Amino acid sequence: MGLIDFQHASIRQKVSSLFVVLLSFLLGVIVFSVFKLNQLNQDMREVAYLDIPLSKLVTQLEFIELEQHLQLEEYQLQQQQHQTLKPHQQLVFQKRKLKSLQDHAVSLLEENLQQGRVVLNVVAHQQVLHQLVNYRQLSDAFEQHLSQIYEQSVADASLLAQTEALATELELEQKNLLQRISQMTSNDANFTEQQEQDFLLINIILGVCALVIGLMLTLYITQIILRRVNRIQSKIKRFGSSLSVDDNRTVAASLQANRDELAELEHDVGVLMRQLSREIASREEVEQKLLQLATRDKLTGVYNRHKWDEQINHSLSLAERGYPFGLILLDIDFFKKVNDQYGHSAGDKILKLVTNVLQHDTRDIDTVFRLGGEEFAIICPMQDLSSTLIIAEKIRVAIAQTHAPQLPAVTVSAGVASYRQNDSAATILKRADQALYQAKGQGRNQVVSEAELS
Repeated sequence: MGLIDFQHASIRQKVSSLFVVLLSFLLGVIVFSVFKLNQLNQDMREVAYLDIPLSKLVTQLEFIELEQHLQLEEYQLQQQQHQTLKPHQQLVFQKRKLKSLQDHAVSLLEENLQQGRVVLNVVAHQQVLHQLVNYRQLSDAFEQHLSQIYEQSVADASLLAQTEALATELELEQKNLLQRISQMTSNDANFTEQQEQDFLLINIILGVCALVIGLMLTLYITQIILRRVNRIQSKIKRFGSSLSVDDNRTVAASLQANRDELAELEHDVGVLMRQLSREIASREEVEQKLLQLATRDKLTGVYNRHKWDEQINHSLSLAERGYPFGLILLDIDFFKKVNDQYGHSAGDKILKLVTNVLQHDTRDIDTVFRLGGEEFAIICPMQDLSSTLIIAEKIRVAIAQTHAPQLPAVTVSAGVASYRQNDSAATILKRADQALYQAKGQGRNQVVSEAELS
């Protein structure tokens, strides 16, 4: 991921990328550790399977050679004193043990070299094997020489001198062999110890590096989160200050009360949500008032002409699907005379009085509209012409019987129509208006249905 992409990545992507780097480093440490452990395992196997047994064989060789040397000295002493050969059997027995150990050492080296267990200085091990073979040949020659001496009751001076020379040569070869084996096993042990120390040191360095990288990643991620939290808090403060000054003070007080950045952010978000809730409620209230102003008549509180256009089209849509309705169109009789004689204040009171009667004597599902001046309309859902006519007559009687102090008695005239197939707002309103016009022409204070139109 490039620098620009990393800067614009999400926090989860940043954290994932950083942890991938850390895990990759740790995986490298694990792979290196496994490699070094495998190498150490091979070294230790060489030490366990070859160097340690070889060291034991060398020690046994030293003891046996010492015993053999003592036996040879005792034999020479007995020859000078003309005694019987008592140490002969012991010398032969020691030689057999020595030969067995030599064979064991040779087979041990050959087996480990053939199976690839020798990984530390293979050349030195091959040289030791070659020297062991030579030593075994010298030992066999010395054994044959001793056999010739043992067959004679008295050995002459030349044989003893030859025996002494062979013994000296064999002892020198033995010392060289033991020294080489000792040096080889010591080098292997030192190399293995150095490997262990290097492995331990490198693991410590890698562990410290992993710890430092982990701390740096943690600090970096923490800084990123804190910067984002501070940005969010600053935006919340600015937005909160634009909503309410008092709530902004509350946010400021919370910053002093809460020391934890996430707790502060939680508190600030809570304050902002309360501010937004109040703003939403306030705006809903304003919208409701605006809607009321747009759809309600300011004086009477019933729906206005704007709402009428919406509702009549909705009723026609329902009627086309089998839900008919009736329409009452009514007008206050001689309302202009009332305004002229009693004033517009009295006229407004009469309009409110008539509106109260209309709302009281209609059903809950009926809708009352003031279309303008003293003209009202009522939509009566699920009513045919006769049922709508009954509602209209009930309203007319109620208004005629209503009297208010200091206000003149008024009456209304009404025209009634009901939905017909393929009706529109204009056609049904026209029939109701024609019925209203006929009611006024017939003397007012009466209800005329569209069926009575002449």
